[in-house]
Amino acid sequence: MDVVINRSRDLSGTVIIPPNKSHSFRALIMAALAEGTSHITGPAVSSDWMRGTEALEMFGADIRPKADKVWEVIGTGGKLKTPSDIVDCGNSGIILRFFTALATCCSGYTILSGDHSIRHIRPCQPLIDAINQLGAWAVSSKGDGHAPIVVKGELRGGRAEIDGMDSQPISALLVAAALANAPSEITVHNPGEKPWVGVTLEWLKRCGVEFSHDNYAKYRVRGNSKWQGFDTNIPLDWSAALYPIVAGVLCPSSVVSVPGMDMDDCQGDKAVVDILRQMGADIKVDADGLVTARTSFLQGMEIDCNDFVDQFMLLAVVGAFAEGQTVLTNAEICRHKECDRITETYKALKSMGADVEERPDGLVIRKSRLHGTNIDSRADHRMVMTMTLAAMMAESKTRITDIDCVKKTFPGFVDQMASIGCDIQRA
Repeated sequence: MDVVINRSRDLSGTVIIPPNKSHSFRALIMAALAEGTSHITGPAVSSDWMRGTEALEMFGADIRPKADKVWEVIGTGGKLKTPSDIVDCGNSGIILRFFTALATCCSGYTILSGDHSIRHIRPCQPLIDAINQLGAWAVSSKGDGHAPIVVKGELRGGRAEIDGMDSQPISALLVAAALANAPSEITVHNPGEKPWVGVTLEWLKRCGVEFSHDNYAKYRVRGNSKWQGFDTNIPLDWSAALYPIVAGVLCPSSVVSVPGMDMDDCQGDKAVVDILRQMGADIKVDADGLVTARTSFLQGMEIDCNDFVDQFMLLAVVGAFAEGQTVLTNAEICRHKECDRITETYKALKSMGADVEERPDGLVIRKSRLHGTNIDSRADHRMVMTMTLAAMMAESKTRITDIDCVKKTFPGFVDQMASIGCDIQRA
């Protein structure tokens, strides 16, 4: 399915935000490893979630949807069985990295693979090397550090070193280390995306896993951990909320509201609210979590994106409408997401007439007058949502192709944006 977007103004209304994917997956995994039964209320249910539940059932958990958006998980007590088939990760980096690490807790061989992005863009070599250092065995079947990955346990513990530019391998290794036969000490070089690791640490702490860390550069995990099932409610997703918030800031004569957001949650993307405020955005958050964004005059600035790299593309679009120059740095990891987000954002904005320059770790964007064009989503949900906002400010029609990938994090994106006045139609 494609969408066609025209210039939009006078946005008004409330956007309902979906639950957070990172919390959802960590809750699911920790529940599957727990003793007894857990209940997860309001998770982000998507194709990735369904693949994740199927894979965890292959590892021995029992997972089923109940009434009122509740999912029941009967855990394995940390005693995982070897999957009887290949674990299909689809397009999910979370499944690839977390389940590669979980496979070290099985005695047999586990094979993990996925789509083109998983097999060619998402690197796994740092995680593979760390797994081998901690006494299990893992290998890339092609020898290129990408899936398919073959893993055999069991994880003994000990010492390992790993590059931390990508946070998912770190988080995955920490969860697996909680089940290792002995304590683990993990040294992380070049630690990045720290808030995402922080979400994992919050879940380990909640479940009673004993660990410590030194500024995300060195971790000690006790191992042989056990925890009981739990009940939890998944918070709303700050990553998704930022799209309507930015729409309200950019589009003329607009006031957009987003209810139910938790400023105390550990999601790193909420920091973008303060970045936008520094650029001049009129964004208010009340005590009940209602975020209100109004049309604003923005000033460009230099932004270190590493703590919120999922919003790199969105900030690039913001930069195209801010006075002066916006410089996005420390985002090299964006080249290893669903697509090369630095190059693809550069190409998309350039095709719309933006004054943009590509750098190894980011972009330089100057205030520009955009025109409509045709944009390929590259099967990346964030490309769809980001370029929709660019199209809403462009002077002519824009078509974005193959937008079904948006269901990965914001299934109702098109309808929700249309509900506040965005001129967007399915095509």
